[in-house]
Amino acid sequence: MAFIRAIFYYLFIGVGLFVVGLPFMFYKGVLCRRWADSTRICIPFFQVLFRLSGIKVEIEGKENIPDHKKFVLIANHQSFLDINVIWPSITMTSFIAKAELWKIPVFGWVLTKIGCIPVHRNPRKNLGMGATVKKRLEDNVTISVFPEGHRSSDGHMLPFQNGIFRMAKENEFPLLPVTIVDSGKRLSKTKWAQTPGVVKIVVHPLQTPESFRDKSVAQLRDEMHNMISSALPYRQNGQQEA
Repeated sequence: MAFIRAIFYYLFIGVGLFVVGLPFMFYKGVLCRRWADSTRICIPFFQVLFRLSGIKVEIEGKENIPDHKKFVLIANHQSFLDINVIWPSITMTSFIAKAELWKIPVFGWVLTKIGCIPVHRNPRKNLGMGATVKKRLEDNVTISVFPEGHRSSDGHMLPFQNGIFRMAKENEFPLLPVTIVDSGKRLSKTKWAQTPGVVKIVVHPLQTPESFRDKSVAQLRDEMHNMISSALPYRQNGQQEA
């Protein structure tokens, strides 16, 4: 049954992109020239999908979500579901994602139009990314990133990469740390399985550029890792970082 639910989940998203998403993007982006609003459809879309899939999202620390959009959301990564829960739970957002996704027909075009930023395997191609992120924020486009770089398969956080933290210090933009709990149990990375249940989101206090100006990139990276992992079950149960 969990296998069938997973098939349904991915099919719903794939079909929805073409039947609902692209027409809405054409209307908002092409006709109204308001590309920043073109992902608004994701909010009711995922709310419906979660209801059909038996997924309930609970939010802790909602008061920490800024009224403005000029921040970079950083979160742990366990599941494809992580991307889906951010829109209806926190804010409309674009993402920093691996450049290979831009090679997918239509999907790559969508990513570009909604303001997503590709990260390349060749570090030289990523030069100036911090300024690009800063420009997106100035245009009121929230950016989200998963600093682990890959999904964790067992719920334990992987080490954070330095990139986004170096960019935050050099370009002085705020970071919003977010913990996503049990998304891997609801939609597995390791097998085709989707199971009903709760996904908990913990929103930590916004970290302003002033608060980390005197910290090194490594200090900022490790503090954010510790803060985000502190709300995960293995840390709640007293286990140490891997």
